[in-house]
Amino acid sequence: AGFPTNIPAGGDNLNTADDQIRRLRLDLKERFNDIVDDITTDPIVLSDIDVDTVIGTPDCAVVYTNALFALPSGASATIIDFVAEEIDTGGFHDNSVNPSRLTITTAAYYRISCKMYATSQASAFQASLHLRKNGGATALASDQKNWDGTILVNSLWLDKIVLAAATDYYEVALHNNSGDAWTTLDVANKAYFMIERLPGTV
Repeated sequence: AGFPTNIPAGGDNLNTADDQIRRLRLDLKERFNDIVDDITTDPIVLSDIDVDTVIGTPDCAVVYTNALFALPSGASATIIDFVAEEIDTGGFHDNSVNPSRLTITTAAYYRISCKMYATSQASAFQASLHLRKNGGATALASDQKNWDGTILVNSLWLDKIVLAAATDYYEVALHNNSGDAWTTLDVANKAYFMIERLPGTV
């Protein structure tokens, strides 16, 4: 069993092709033995692996409303609360304390997205979704649409790459000027707020 290491019949044990093959076999055998020894003396226990430090585990969060959130009509936009989490590998979100926020723990470049479906009433209207930073009123990104009132479930979407410092936080607000009270949808795939740290950033 294993790799034969004897000199082939008729082979020159100094510098022939047969001798080079023999040396390669010996070298491979030694390397394989080293690998087996390493595994035997220091076996990998999968349950001991820290998933937070595994290369390829993204630093990200996806949160959603999980309940119909009221969006009154008016002159100002309404900050939306997200009280449930699909994932949060970076400690960005808290379901009970400031649930509207995704808060940065490590300075880096991030992609921030939001998809928001809302139920409206049978009247023409204009609506806009805004991404805001640190409680400011200026939108970093927006999606604005006009509807004729015939479609009663409507969607808005925004996506932005930002350079964020530790403790910065981001929120989304929806402005409804239809004159009617709206609500968001409550399911994860139709009312979510998402953040992802981009690869290659510290």
